[in-house]
Amino acid sequence: MENSDLNYAAILNHFITNSIFTKKQTSIIYNKMLKAKPIDNISSGAYYRQLGQCRSKISKTVYTMVLLQLLNAVDIETFSVLGRLNNQLSVIFNKQSDEIDPSVLNDVISLIDNVIERLVLI
Repeated sequence: MENSDLNYAAILNHFITNSIFTKKQTSIIYNKMLKAKPIDNISSGAYYRQLGQCRSKISKTVYTMVLLQLLNAVDIETFSVLGRLNNQLSVIFNKQSDEIDPSVLNDVISLIDNVIERLVLI
């Protein structure tokens, strides 16, 4: 995603709010993936501490997803559904913000919540 995608802040903020990552950690991950320079308003030590926390959380999340699937706590198709959902979100994020009605973004958020709720079997 590019900076112009920040027009989709509602969806991104919804994901951040419902994730294990803080806004700052999400920003660090985003910049790291873009190979951009670290955030200006954070010390070098704090940046690398946060980056380490991000790596640990990502690793634990992957292990958690595999464990939940082994325990049958998530639908067997979870990874496939999440992959398709991610592809559809990429299509939305690649459109210009003026091409999408804001009410559609709210519908997308509701759909995401509904899909995730159905994937959780406990």
